[in-house]
Amino acid sequence: MKRVLITGAGGFLGGAIHRRLAGRDDIDVIAAARTDLRDRAAAEAALSQAGPDVVVHAAGRTYGSAEAFYTDNVAATEILAGAIAASAPGCGLILLGSAAQYGRSADRTPWRESGPCEPLDDYGTSKLVAEAAAFAEATRSGIRVTALRVFNVIAPAPSGEQAFSSFLRKVAGAMAGPPPWRVEMGSLAAIRDFVAVEDVLEAVERVIDRDVWDGPINICSGVGRPVRAVLEAVSRGLPAAGIEIEEHGPPPTLDWSVGDPSWCKARLGFRPSSDLTGLVEQAGAWVRQAAKASADA
Repeated sequence: MKRVLITGAGGFLGGAIHRRLAGRDDIDVIAAARTDLRDRAAAEAALSQAGPDVVVHAAGRTYGSAEAFYTDNVAATEILAGAIAASAPGCGLILLGSAAQYGRSADRTPWRESGPCEPLDDYGTSKLVAEAAAFAEATRSGIRVTALRVFNVIAPAPSGEQAFSSFLRKVAGAMAGPPPWRVEMGSLAAIRDFVAVEDVLEAVERVIDRDVWDGPINICSGVGRPVRAVLEAVSRGLPAAGIEIEEHGPPPTLDWSVGDPSWCKARLGFRPSSDLTGLVEQAGAWVRQAAKASADA
């Protein structure tokens, strides 16, 4: 039986990974405490006690200042990688990275893992620096590391503040009252590579099961869609009165972000699906249920 330690198990992706792995009979799942990433001694003690075969590093910050990003994304990863080298050198480390590491594409060619990374914001920069720190530790001490560069992950129920989750919450709130149902959003013109959360979980499992430890891997479908198109797909599954989506604000700084899934297919044996039909239907069901619960309250 493999022992898997998960950081950030109280968050969106960390929690989903914890639930998925906990359902397996061949994996013993352990949730790391937030304090374990604050200093090297605490991290080493936690690893010595847990004795993991794999650490899934899902803890991190998606909003905040540059200083907060450094503390929670970069420094925490450095501490964790160094602690693994000192206390659990045979343990594999899975990092959850981000498409934000790439930045803007001049010619809109899908991003490949071997391509340049020029992030546009502090978040993307922190994820890139954290990844580099983990791979530097791998070179220095020989620990095994894989970084999953996750593109725009979406789930049937809202979590976080990305446009899809924000839209679901706003629609449910609007539908708790009488039509017309208007939802105000920021600009929805950006093209994004949307990935169902189940495919992210599949990727994590395949790294663990196949012992794939050799660099970054894009978790993406390779298909770009306007954000508005995905939100409208949810709207079409709702009552006939319909949802009016109103866009406000400037165009997005990052107008296009699509990945190349070829390396994921080669190394993990699958390609995240570009068919979001099932997820969109489940999201619509969540909206209806949440709206009814709010109206009945």
